[in-house]
Amino acid sequence: MSFPEFSPKVKPQNLDLNLKNTQVKTKYGHFPYEESDANELMIVSVWGEGENQRLQKLNIEVATELIKLISTARRDGIWIFPVSGFRSIDYQRKLFEKQILKKGTPEAAAKLTAPPGYSEHHTGYTIDLGDGNFPQLDITEEFAQTPAFKWLKIHGKDFGFELSFPKDNFQGIDYEPWHWRYIGSPKAKEIFHIARIKKN
Repeated sequence: MSFPEFSPKVKPQNLDLNLKNTQVKTKYGHFPYEESDANELMIVSVWGEGENQRLQKLNIEVATELIKLISTARRDGIWIFPVSGFRSIDYQRKLFEKQILKKGTPEAAAKLTAPPGYSEHHTGYTIDLGDGNFPQLDITEEFAQTPAFKWLKIHGKDFGFELSFPKDNFQGIDYEPWHWRYIGSPKAKEIFHIARIKKN
């Protein structure tokens, strides 16, 4: 089964970011994001097994802060593990098509998986995190019950990370306690400016 390609028509950095009422074309509640330059990414982990195993990459500045976060959490007895970082638009398309097959419609699929061209993961500034002691809870709402999530809720902001899709978020996306975006630098704030300004 093949679905139409969803490509962002608007580049976030070209928007007039000073206007709170800026109109941005969304797709099923998701904002458009450009795919990161591969030269700005570094490997932060390996996740999955066999043919599903993938190297997880992040923007270099985000990876640096994530390493500090993971190291600090480990000293507190918490094992935070990177599950999914940068995703290409092509890879996101495959994920979205699989989710449509599961959920039945693109609208339902987008509650959990962004359409290609509209995923924060394209930026290299977003990471899905898990608890190394509870890998069975990766990418589930039950992750919110783990020590890793409880630690992140308290300390994530100290390293520039915030939850992208909390409960009852204004975008109408399902609650994703595992999905954290980095907003700890001017560039990061610019990337997510529209999503954050409309949230506030």
